[in-house]
Amino acid sequence: MARPLATQQFDVLIEIFDISRAQRRCIEREDLEQLAALMEQRDELLEELRRLVIEEASLPENVVGFRAPHEAAQDALALDTVICGILDHDRKNEELLTEKMDAIRAELPKLRQGMRANAGYQLAERPAASMDRVS
Repeated sequence: MARPLATQQFDVLIEIFDISRAQRRCIEREDLEQLAALMEQRDELLEELRRLVIEEASLPENVVGFRAPHEAAQDALALDTVICGILDHDRKNEELLTEKMDAIRAELPKLRQGMRANAGYQLAERPAASMDRVS
């Protein structure tokens, strides 16, 4: 028996929620490779969710699920709760990434100054060019 579309959507949203939490851990550890992999997984899940929404919208009007009205309301509440949780995690992840980018931006002038100083020492360390005039 096919699972209701709302249940399928809920399952996908729970996976996206879990990925949002995992993304936070990657940001905190500065694990950019894993963060990128999680972003790809999330994109795939969002595409699956989009497919489910289109499938639900394409059902003919005369197709009605055999569900009690309170079950539909509970499904909507559960979906809304998970979506709010995802948005909250995303907002916090964005704030954390912004803080880290600001810290890197603040360090750039120091890094450039260090690179210029290092380049100056390298010029001073080169042996002087000489010519042999005896020939």
